[in-house]
Amino acid sequence: MTHTPREVGIYGLDLVGGGLAALSGLPHVGGIAGRADRERAARTVEEVRGMLAAREELFREHGIDSVERLRELRAEGRLPELSSTEIVLVIDGFGALRDDFVEIEDAVTDLLKRGGGYGIHVVASMLRWNDVRIATQATFGTRVELRLNDPGDSSIDRKLAETLAPDEPGRVLTDGKLFAQTALPRIDSLASTSELGPAVEQAAMVIGASWSGDGAQRVRVLPARIPTASLPSPTAEPNRVPIGLDQTALAPVLLDLFKRDQHLMILGDSECGKTNLLRLVTQGLMERYSDEEIVFAVMDPRRGLRKLVPEEYRGGYAHNTRLCGALAAGIATELEKRMPDDTQDALMSGTWYSGPRIVILIDDYDILTTAGQQPLAPFLPFIPSAQDIGLHFVVTRRVAGASRALYEPFMMTLRESGTTAVVMTGDRQEGQLFPGVYAAAQPPGRGTLVRRGEPTRLIQTALAAEDGDRTDTPGTPGNHA
Repeated sequence: MTHTPREVGIYGLDLVGGGLAALSGLPHVGGIAGRADRERAARTVEEVRGMLAAREELFREHGIDSVERLRELRAEGRLPELSSTEIVLVIDGFGALRDDFVEIEDAVTDLLKRGGGYGIHVVASMLRWNDVRIATQATFGTRVELRLNDPGDSSIDRKLAETLAPDEPGRVLTDGKLFAQTALPRIDSLASTSELGPAVEQAAMVIGASWSGDGAQRVRVLPARIPTASLPSPTAEPNRVPIGLDQTALAPVLLDLFKRDQHLMILGDSECGKTNLLRLVTQGLMERYSDEEIVFAVMDPRRGLRKLVPEEYRGGYAHNTRLCGALAAGIATELEKRMPDDTQDALMSGTWYSGPRIVILIDDYDILTTAGQQPLAPFLPFIPSAQDIGLHFVVTRRVAGASRALYEPFMMTLRESGTTAVVMTGDRQEGQLFPGVYAAAQPPGRGTLVRRGEPTRLIQTALAAEDGDRTDTPGTPGNHA
């Protein structure tokens, strides 16, 4: 009521009982995330952290040395790139971060430690002071205590805390050891807690109606469905294949299979979108490279990829373990010719082979390796040199049993070569599949991107076109690297 949305933007994590939901109608509020919506909660914290990063850069560019100077510049109408001068993150139920939202606890702690100097503030409620880690407690500059279940938990004064009676709601003890009475969040002049929820909603409507300008920056979340047409085209990205959007910046996720990523491993249980991602990568490569630059070998035990790769791009197709083993052995013979020897001039020039890059598409790897069979064993000697001989793998597998399967010779060799991975829906009880990464129930197309040298990111993969429905013509000028 005392500040405009240009002066303060508010974001909330409602981790207790839904009491903050009524504030969503305020123009100052960019988003309120409830306990059940874990993704929106993580996205809310990520959005505020993004604001912190932007302000750090802004302070550096403009030589701003304090929040006071920031306020002065904003009052002069400068720094229009900021939607709000001050940002407040409200957390109802701070203790839930330690118990149920461990993935965002470190991010909130970072905001507590660094945000104050850039105009980003945290207001939190908790059952007791010990819900905050000892190292973090000092980051709260102001404390007030309502009645505690155990007065012994008071961080201000135990004896004074004992005097707070249950029949005096709203009575608080300040960190100056003074008593105070908090006001009710209503503007209808009624000093009563009856129908408080509707009163808060009405207050939000009145405040919202009195503001005609832009509201606070909204929290953006990953969409449930992403059409490939919304991602960068082959003209914009001639080398890298866009596979979706990431949660951190809602920016396109680009797969550089021929340089940085080398291979792609996709783990997910039924109906999670792992085969769709394999299709998306394949179509993206064919839109960017001609059939003289790339060739595919398809290992497809469920026969769902029969029409994916046109004849001109297809170097081989196999649909059972025996045929896959024979196809792998045939490709291994070609790969052997690409391996250099000490007398080759190509070894000095760095060019070990001629011919197209070979991309092995393996859908449902777990079916191929049933009963301990290893049809992909012929590839093992060549994976360490894959980058130099133009060999790449895109592999999908169920999460069920993956904690053991990742130590099979083929999968382990891929992992050691620095493969990029996407972990989609699965049972958390499978354990840690990659450092700090566990499978979990997720919407279709959602997964965790694991790439060497980068923090893990939640992504939403795009929808691949149906076989034969691609709009770009493979191999046309401008579509190649």
